[in-house]
Amino acid sequence: MPALVVFNRRWRIGSDDLVIPGIVEVFLRAGWLGLTTAIFIQHESDTSRCSSGSHLLRLFLLGSLVLLGVTLIITVMLVVHSSRGTVVITLPRKHVPALIVTRVVFGIPEIMWNVIGSIWILTGQIECEPDTALPILMKALVIYTWVAVALILLGILLLFDPMKRPSRQGVVDGGVLGSHYIQLWEKRCRLLCCVRSHDDNISEAFKNVADVFASLFEDLDLVASDLAAALVLLRLKRKYEEQREESFRKIDRHLPISRSLTASIGTLQDEGGLPYQQSPRPEWMKVGSAYHFMKFAMASYGWPWFMYRNICQGCCSLKSHLQCCSCCRSPPSYVMQDNCCLCHTAALKAVTGLSEENITYITFHNKIYEVPFFVAIDDETQHVVLAIRGTLSLHDAITDLNAQCTSVDCEGLPIGCMAHKGMVEAARSVLIRLDETRALSEALSRSGYGLVITGHSLGAGTAVVLAALLRPRYPNLKCFAFSPPGGLCSREFSQATQCFVMSVVVGDDLVPRLSMNSLHDLRHKIKCVLDTCPQPKYRVLAQGCWYMLFGISESSLHSASLDSPAQDRPLLEGGGNSYTYFNPVFGFHEEQESVDDVRVTFSEPNPQCPQVPRHTETPLFLPGRILYCFPNLPEEDRLEGSVGEWEFTWGEPKEFSQILISPFMMRHHFPPVVLSALRDAAVQAADPS
Repeated sequence: MPALVVFNRRWRIGSDDLVIPGIVEVFLRAGWLGLTTAIFIQHESDTSRCSSGSHLLRLFLLGSLVLLGVTLIITVMLVVHSSRGTVVITLPRKHVPALIVTRVVFGIPEIMWNVIGSIWILTGQIECEPDTALPILMKALVIYTWVAVALILLGILLLFDPMKRPSRQGVVDGGVLGSHYIQLWEKRCRLLCCVRSHDDNISEAFKNVADVFASLFEDLDLVASDLAAALVLLRLKRKYEEQREESFRKIDRHLPISRSLTASIGTLQDEGGLPYQQSPRPEWMKVGSAYHFMKFAMASYGWPWFMYRNICQGCCSLKSHLQCCSCCRSPPSYVMQDNCCLCHTAALKAVTGLSEENITYITFHNKIYEVPFFVAIDDETQHVVLAIRGTLSLHDAITDLNAQCTSVDCEGLPIGCMAHKGMVEAARSVLIRLDETRALSEALSRSGYGLVITGHSLGAGTAVVLAALLRPRYPNLKCFAFSPPGGLCSREFSQATQCFVMSVVVGDDLVPRLSMNSLHDLRHKIKCVLDTCPQPKYRVLAQGCWYMLFGISESSLHSASLDSPAQDRPLLEGGGNSYTYFNPVFGFHEEQESVDDVRVTFSEPNPQCPQVPRHTETPLFLPGRILYCFPNLPEEDRLEGSVGEWEFTWGEPKEFSQILISPFMMRHHFPPVVLSALRDAAVQAADPS
């Protein structure tokens, strides 16, 4: 931080990223220098026994020794200078670009000299007796030379950044810098998804995604290692807060259980308790019901998650449901675009236990804004279930990343409801498909059952919007949204869904806490911890690797630096009830607030920068009533009556407004983990359903 600029080009590394690679190169070059020296000294007598090219061999070895020695000295100096300073204090590393240029200048003749030596050896200009070790060593030298050249070229290709930053002139939004970033990110997204189509909808989707990425990164000069170091520091910070809270709980066991630095969800309540809700919760919102319908949400993924959950016996479990060679014969009329053996349909039947007669429609058609789903009749609960698949492809990821707001206008919703654009478009595509096939209406008329709409992740967000669109037709429908995205509903929309949507959040799951506001908040925190970290980056990253392998010990927390005070300007504005606490791990004050409306501003006032980052003007929240499942406390600290590995309580959308840095932030999003948490919660709640 900032990115390294050498040869008038910007690279994907910082001037402090050369320590560990440089140390590795020093050891490799030291070993190679020692080997070359040993060859020159020990086998000097053997060179005279070469039938031809003895003088060329001596010349080559002497030249290699000189070049290796000079390059080794430059590399050591590069490592020393790169290790100086901190992440943001770059002045002690001002000579790193010059050393890199010097290293390249000496590297070019080194490569050329090795290539010349390789040519001498391969063309037979140097030939030695076969009973000596020199022929083998010379062949090893040739192999090393070309491997080294390939690695150098690969490193240049990976580290080169094609982004040429134009000078900032005027407002970023709509200016030169903003349009440049949007175009660059659009090209990257298209390349990643292998999409060249210029269809209007697809082009708009990629532009929207590019705009989201540009708004996050256009004014940050960070490299990947900076982000990794910041995440390590944020994880340390949160770990300290967790340990401090646990120590307080040992003194007073009646303190609330907090899973966030900024919000306490409340003490463990029985299912009838509503710590924060003002209106009574609908009777059908039960933990056992959520556990039951989570099976349908997971079944919508088809065979991938089924095989993940049943690695050993997965194939045997699917065998009875497979219909091989379906591509050579007519597949069932209710299945659309499954694979040749109908593996997705087989997994769906295995997970839900549904018979073929109970499945009325399945489609695995998947494009941007078009997600797979199925309609089935559940006789156990007497409901028709519409389950929508979550993210499982790059097309789904593009739908996820279309995070701008768009209006949701339909009967029964207050004026001004806004929602995640990608999921609104996905819900509308599902609605169009349902109207075309009449699959849902026929299933409801045939069975006379109620309607449940469910999904996980992207499927959950789509299910919520679809439920709002279908509610004028089916006023008694119910929606179970598992791990829905945090940036889904505006305040009005979120409140309007409380009577027909039950959301489930598990542990430190990243997705329910993910929104444009929380991303800008995380960006601000990353800048703060990097500004206040007194250690060089390589030490932070080395500590992070140690923590991944062996965990964070108390001694690590207590040994963190306390000598780096800094002023941290507030990120969240727009309301009262803000408070400040001192972080003893990193030694700075951090101001936070517990308001519903989140207004994000940049930490440094700059008349050339917008006061509110793009796409954060309308805060988005989780929908409906939220059931929160979190990992159990250690056995000695558990509350009476808790069973299994998970506990549960009811929360509010504002309690999930910030991203928690945790080793489990992705794992807690996995459908099998959500299903396991709900199973423990259902047992704990003693729900008969």
